[in-house]
Amino acid sequence: MKTNSRRWNSRHDPWHTTRDENLARSRRITIRRRGADYGPRRAKIYFRGGIAGLLLALLWLAACGGPGTPAAGALRVAATTNIIGDVVRNVGGDSIALTVLMDVGVDPHSYVPTPADSAALHDADLIFANGAGLEANLEQTLDNAGGGAERIYLADGLELLTLPGQGEADPHVWFDVQNVVRWVDRIEQELSRRDPAQAEAYRRNAQAYRAELEELDAWVQAQIDQIPAENRKLVTNHPAFGYLAARYGLEQVGTVYPVSPSAEPSAQDIAALEDAIRRYGVPAVFAESTVNPKLAEQVAQDTGIRVVPLYTGSLGGPGSGAETYIQMIRYDVTAIVDALK
Repeated sequence: MKTNSRRWNSRHDPWHTTRDENLARSRRITIRRRGADYGPRRAKIYFRGGIAGLLLALLWLAACGGPGTPAAGALRVAATTNIIGDVVRNVGGDSIALTVLMDVGVDPHSYVPTPADSAALHDADLIFANGAGLEANLEQTLDNAGGGAERIYLADGLELLTLPGQGEADPHVWFDVQNVVRWVDRIEQELSRRDPAQAEAYRRNAQAYRAELEELDAWVQAQIDQIPAENRKLVTNHPAFGYLAARYGLEQVGTVYPVSPSAEPSAQDIAALEDAIRRYGVPAVFAESTVNPKLAEQVAQDTGIRVVPLYTGSLGGPGSGAETYIQMIRYDVTAIVDALK
């Protein structure tokens, strides 16, 4: 079988942004428009310095004012990942001032907080995080930020799976859409408790978004059902798809990084994975936008299979087709079904 594991080179490529670029980007000055437009049309400007750039940025932000901008005194909300940020935005709408810490393409497992994160967390009224160990590098910053923010861990109260062979909680709960429905319930509850004057708006937003998620949940199952039962086996870069597999009838049979992308696999790990690929006849290895695909490409080359890029810990950038949580799930499931059926 001919290997097709070349790396795309376009803005539609989940791997187009490297970890070094992410680190460099975190050092730039960032201006975010807070509020309902976070997501596909989020108003964000990066610039490397200079008075002209600053003036242009301020003029552009001013032009974006008007409808959709939170009112003065709006509840100040921070979200750790951009996936959580998108869900919070759908519930909070124009009634909150939302700041999202992790930019597109950033791996939550290896995220390094910045001084700007501390300031945003200090100023927030509510902080929504995933928990279950996902934001481990952010915990000390959360502890030291000060201010009066309440910290809400959305994985709390969910039925957590364990990571294969580790005994630790699997934090990738958003790959079961029903878990995100429960996120919405919790987000609505917490926003309404802190901002009862806007409770009716939060209720309406949550109700409408829940309906979209229920439709998405049914769609995912219908797509997975198209894959022959014997082909429903996943090999991925790291064990991020346990919840997707458990809910929708897939099996995660191997990973390039058995523990996490920050822990290099041994030669024995890679050899065992390649043996599993050949034994099960798996036609593709699924790599992720936030993880370097180099090892996955090597495994694909060694075994004569394809590398298929997916989004896992981060949404995609503009034009990716994965700019929101719902779009990300549709993108990933479509790619998985196309590769396995």
